[in-house]
Amino acid sequence: LRDIPSWLRSLRLHKYAPVLSACSWLELISFTDDDLKRKGVMASGARRKMLKCFDLV
Repeated sequence: LRDIPSWLRSLRLHKYAPVLSACSWLELISFTDDDLKRKGVMASGARRKMLKCFDLV
């Protein structure tokens, strides 16, 4: 996946594109819950949704 903003938009999490689009896909899928919090993803539901997708990769 090369277009992280589009991926976030498909999850309806596009508000996090500004803080996460600077990351590579490999870096992003290795994030933990705490990593996402540090990046500014404060909503637990948003973090859960992303982590669930990361588990599928």
